[in-house]
Amino acid sequence: MKQRLLTAAIGIPLFFVVLFFYATPVFNGALSLILGIGVYELLQTAQYGRKKVITVTCVLFGVLLPWFELPVLKPYRVILLFLFAAVLMAALLKWHDEIRMEQISQLFFVSVVYPIALTTLVYIRDSFDTAHGLFYTVLVFSCAWAADAGAYFAGRFFGKHKMSPKISPNKTIEGLIGGVITSLLFAVAISAAFSAIMASQNVAVSINYLSLLGATLLGTMVGVFGDLVASVMKRQNGIKDYGTIMPGHGGIVDRFDSVFFVAPAIFVWLQFFMI
Repeated sequence: MKQRLLTAAIGIPLFFVVLFFYATPVFNGALSLILGIGVYELLQTAQYGRKKVITVTCVLFGVLLPWFELPVLKPYRVILLFLFAAVLMAALLKWHDEIRMEQISQLFFVSVVYPIALTTLVYIRDSFDTAHGLFYTVLVFSCAWAADAGAYFAGRFFGKHKMSPKISPNKTIEGLIGGVITSLLFAVAISAAFSAIMASQNVAVSINYLSLLGATLLGTMVGVFGDLVASVMKRQNGIKDYGTIMPGHGGIVDRFDSVFFVAPAIFVWLQFFMI
């Protein structure tokens, strides 16, 4: 518990520093850093670190994805994706006695799908004005982290009924309910704060609370789904955490496993329903 709180005491201020530079390349750089470490953790977990050329290529591609919207890279996104796939196929040919095709598929998933999922935060920023984009981004993290915190404490004090004992023994139905309630309360609080800030600048904001409720419920449940997927991957690889970079939490993937799923879910929601 002390380690979790200490990590939070360091991480939360850093989070707000990054949000302060939300409309700048600093935000892209922060996502690149997260993805670089995250892809590396996933590769090490799956024991692909023995081939350094594969590791370096996968990490670099993951780091590059948050910058694909730059004018200099945007026209070449598809080309870069196919070049990356070609490198993986070349690795399969070179080390065909050691690497199987399903492992190449896993490498592609880890290096492309996960980074694209987190990069939807850039798409959210670029699809709206800065204020609204920032609000939606904070909502993403609220659905992931507020729900996680609420589930942790509700499960610890009230948890009796296991939700998925074979995948994640510590998760309970009571924890899930506590996480959903906490996430909803945070979403309402964030919306009220956003409205007040905009009103102080003489800008009237109307919140569609029905859409907010739907987006928050979707984000929270998808976040739980992402957390369980990460737990399955850890169990299949026989590890407890993806890393040790964040004491009390584990690795970058341990802390962002829900965000990888919540961000694209909220992005899709916003294509059909405004908040």
